[in-house]
Amino acid sequence: MGSDRTAQEAWRPFLTSVAALAAAGVLGLAATAYAALRTSQGLRLDRAAYDAVTSPPLVLDRLYEGLDLVSVGSVAASLLVCVALAVLRRRLDLALGALVVIGGADLSTQLLKNHLFTRVDLVHGRNSLPSGHTTVALSIALAAVIVAPSTWRASVAIGVSATASLVGVALVLGRWHLPSDVIAATFVCLVWAAAGLLTAALVRGRAPVVAGNGSVHVGALLGASIVGGLLVSWGARPQPGLRDLGLGIISLGSIGLACAVSVAVVAHLANRYLG
Repeated sequence: MGSDRTAQEAWRPFLTSVAALAAAGVLGLAATAYAALRTSQGLRLDRAAYDAVTSPPLVLDRLYEGLDLVSVGSVAASLLVCVALAVLRRRLDLALGALVVIGGADLSTQLLKNHLFTRVDLVHGRNSLPSGHTTVALSIALAAVIVAPSTWRASVAIGVSATASLVGVALVLGRWHLPSDVIAATFVCLVWAAAGLLTAALVRGRAPVVAGNGSVHVGALLGASIVGGLLVSWGARPQPGLRDLGLGIISLGSIGLACAVSVAVVAHLANRYLG
C-alpha cells in the first residue's frame, strides 16, 4: 500500500504538468477557433492584422521558396531524424513520443481544417484554420526538443524555435494564412506534445525524475528574437501609417511568442522529467 502511494506521488507532478499543457492547448484552440471563425469582431481583427504588414517582393520570393520545403517529404525526413537520434540514445520511449507528436498533430490539423471547422465568412475562401504548414514546423520542433539530449536541448531550442517562428511569420507575410490560423496550429501542437510526453513516460515505465535546468527557456525565446531581427533587417514592416504599427506588432509578435513559449515549455518538461 505504501509503495503504491509513493509511486502515485512520484507520478503526480509530471501528470499534473502534462494535463495542464493539454488543457491549455484544447482551451486555446477552442477560443481561437470560436473567435476567428464565429464572431464578427474576431473576423475583422484577424483580417486587419493579416493586412497590417508587408514585405519587399525579393524577401517574399525567398519566404515562398522556404515554405515550399514544408511538405510530406520534410515531415517524413524530420521524423526519421528524430527517431534515429532517440535510437542512438537507446531511448525508444522518446522515439515513440516524437512519433506521437508529429503524426498526431499533423493528422488532426488536416481533420480539423478540412472536416470539422468551417468559416462563417466565406468571402475569403474556404477554411484554413489551423495552418498545416505551422503544424508541420512546430510539431517537428517540439519532437526535436523531446528527443534531444539534455545537454543539447537549449541549443536545439534556439534553432527549432527560430525555424517554427519564421515559418509562422512567413505564412502571414506571404498571404498564405491569417494570423489566427497560425496561432490555432500552435495550440494543436501543444495538445500533441502533451500526448507525446505522456507516451514517452509510460513506455519508459518508471516515475519521471525531477532534474534539468531552465536554460531552455532562454534558448527558445532567443530563437524567436533572432527571427524578429532578421525580418526587420529584411524589410518586413507595417503598412504605411502608424495606425497599423500596433496591429503589425501584434500580428507577427504573437506568432513568434507562441512558437517560442511552446518550445520552451515542452523543452522544460522534457528536461525536468524525461532526461
